[in-house]
Amino acid sequence: MKTTMKKNKVAIAVLGGVGILLIAALLLVPATQARAETVKYHYTTQLTKLEYVPLPDVKGHVASVFERRGLAIFENEVAAITTWGTADYIKGEGSFRGYILTTYEDGSTTLAKVTGTKVFAPDGKLRLYKEMKGEYTMGTGRFEGIKGSLSYKGREITPYTKDETKQDNWIEVTATYTLPKK
Repeated sequence: MKTTMKKNKVAIAVLGGVGILLIAALLLVPATQARAETVKYHYTTQLTKLEYVPLPDVKGHVASVFERRGLAIFENEVAAITTWGTADYIKGEGSFRGYILTTYEDGSTTLAKVTGTKVFAPDGKLRLYKEMKGEYTMGTGRFEGIKGSLSYKGREITPYTKDETKQDNWIEVTATYTLPKK
């Protein structure tokens, strides 16, 4: 009987210690963690700079560097968008990677690193943005300390021509992020 009582006391002590550790862990969760927020918005941009170099391996293969500028439209505000990146296309299709700077009316900014691909739509005239995803790399102002990811889908509205259009596009974004508590 004494052995059973000792075992029960040890079990109670172990369970009590584990309980105290769990409570302490819950109390010590950093106060800087915040609930994730999901925001949906869209933006439109057009090419402002484009430099490309034909590559000799396959007909129609080009490497390019680009800049795009435009506007992001949120539910309650509008922001300026600037994107910079590189692309590797064969006959107009391929991959790109770059950065998207969003500058809000109050001066706050976010910067996201993005990747994706472009392919021709079934009609073969304009291209669709596929497999676009991104990750926030920094924020300023109200977005200081932002962490999170973005997913995109979109399409070209006009093609690129040197004289007439600057390849306008339409992009729909879903962003999920957290901000440190202030």
